Amino acid sequence: MISNERGISELCRVQSLYVLELWTALSLEGEISVLQINSRLPLLLSGVVALLVVGLPVNAQMILTADAITAGFGLTTFTSGFSTIANIGPLGITFDGNRVIVSDYPGNVRVFPTDVDGQLASSVAVAQNYGVGNAVGLAQVGANYYMTQQGVGSVVQINPNGSFKQAIITGLGGATGIAANPLNGHLFVSATGRLVDIDPVAQTFSLFKSVSADGVTTDGLTLYASVNNHIIGYRISDGAQVFDTGFISGGSDGTALGTGSLAGNIFVNTNDGHLLEYNLFGLPVQTIIGQGGSRGDFVTVDPNGTLLLTQSDRILRLIAPQGGGFGSVPEPGSLGLFGGFALSGAFLLRRRRK
Repeated sequence: MISNERGISELCRVQSLYVLELWTALSLEGEISVLQINSRLPLLLSGVVALLVVGLPVNAQMILTADAITAGFGLTTFTSGFSTIANIGPLGITFDGNRVIVSDYPGNVRVFPTDVDGQLASSVAVAQNYGVGNAVGLAQVGANYYMTQQGVGSVVQINPNGSFKQAIITGLGGATGIAANPLNGHLFVSATGRLVDIDPVAQTFSLFKSVSADGVTTDGLTLYASVNNHIIGYRISDGAQVFDTGFISGGSDGTALGTGSLAGNIFVNTNDGHLLEYNLFGLPVQTIIGQGGSRGDFVTVDPNGTLLLTQSDRILRLIAPQGGGFGSVPEPGSLGLFGGFALSGAFLLRRRRK
């Protein structure tokens, strides 16, 4: 932990560097608009909160609680050593076979050659740098990979090697969280003041909800979004709110659903270094799974059934207890409400517009 005096000093230094970098980047683009600046301010302000209120070291190491260990959870480090800006490092994660594609707030996209623990980010070449705040959330639909660009307000398609392929949607200020709908291949994206539903093939979008959200995830029936430090569930068929964790101190962000013995629960990564679990049915009860970490942002379900959690300078791997896992298969209660809808496939993801 850093003292308040040191925290304020560091905060001023980060703010100054960030504003200078933002001004320079936008100047090179040829114009500076209020919209462009505002789209990046939430991330900066969230970093400010992490430094001033929490004082989290960038390399703080999350540990499991005693109850989580007893329950059978495990925690390892997939990769570490990412560079950060305002305490924000890796954000989006997706997969190309056994390769792991990772985006980070400084704008880098890397492709890790294997999905094994203990790797260093510095040992993996940057495939492409998109600029600060322009390599945020990642999502996959089949063999297609999509990325949000918070700074310029776009959703783009990238190649499996991390390079740019094409723009899907532009003019979507503050595009941040992204999740693939496993039922129709659409993308849910959180942007400034709205959640939108994108058809990546037609390259069109429609308004889903007029709310400011961060990380998002879905099972195809319900969209779960981080809204004002609550995780809110919206029924996709009509937009009705069907779930609310209640207020989450420390800044809620990325989420993932439990499967198997963990079915009926949602896991939440927070900006103050905690990993939380809430039951989806009945009165939500919070269980602390991990604590003492650095800033947490998006999370992504690994095809092997583990959960990858972003932290300031690293990505951790949460291993479920025997019989449990993580994914986006709707729970039995939800299936009953929708007449036993059958799901196939899945995937999802998120980084936050603080």
